Amino acid sequence: MQKKDLEKQYNMRISPNEYEEIKSLGHNHLKVKLDEIWKNRIEPSELYKMELYKIQKEIVNSKVLSYNKKEKALNVLFAYEPWSWRVVGISKNAIQHFKNNRFRYLKGTQRDHYFQNRNVTMGRMIKNLMPFEKWWQWYWKNDRTIIVTKKEHSQKSYNFNNDIIKVDPKLGYFPSDKTVNFSFAYKFEGKFLEKLSESFNI
Repeated sequence: MQKKDLEKQYNMRISPNEYEEIKSLGHNHLKVKLDEIWKNRIEPSELYKMELYKIQKEIVNSKVLSYNKKEKALNVLFAYEPWSWRVVGISKNAIQHFKNNRFRYLKGTQRDHYFQNRNVTMGRMIKNLMPFEKWWQWYWKNDRTIIVTKKEHSQKSYNFNNDIIKVDPKLGYFPSDKTVNFSFAYKFEGKFLEKLSESFNI
């Protein structure tokens, strides 16, 4: 089955590397593997969390690295994953922005760490090495983001309760890409925003 056909059948994006790994699997094994891929996109496995914690600990306890280098290293460590900076909401203006382009991708939006500034999160991890369980719960809570227009982000001109529509991150939309941006495709995020636009009369 072609990659585009698998994506349509299972309603999930599949990377070229993932496709090479699964294309020869039988139906039952394919479903198991896709479920595994999906779960690790929504939230890292316990093993991966432990590895992140171990590396974070090495960085934080370093006697050689400056504070600035520690902060940059942690930012890289926790970025560029599908689950990084997970989107839990989007502003009505951002939806209108995409609607103006027929729900195709259009520059002019970005993710905002509304709940806690990213620098604050990194700084607290450097200054206070928490036990693993407490650390992950705290980090996961503060890694949430919302999508807003660049103007809303720069001016902080939105009201969370009135202007933001909640998005369930377990739906898997707007995953991080290989840069600091989020992924967007009409067949996934575009159609999702079409439904939101209709539901909220935007």
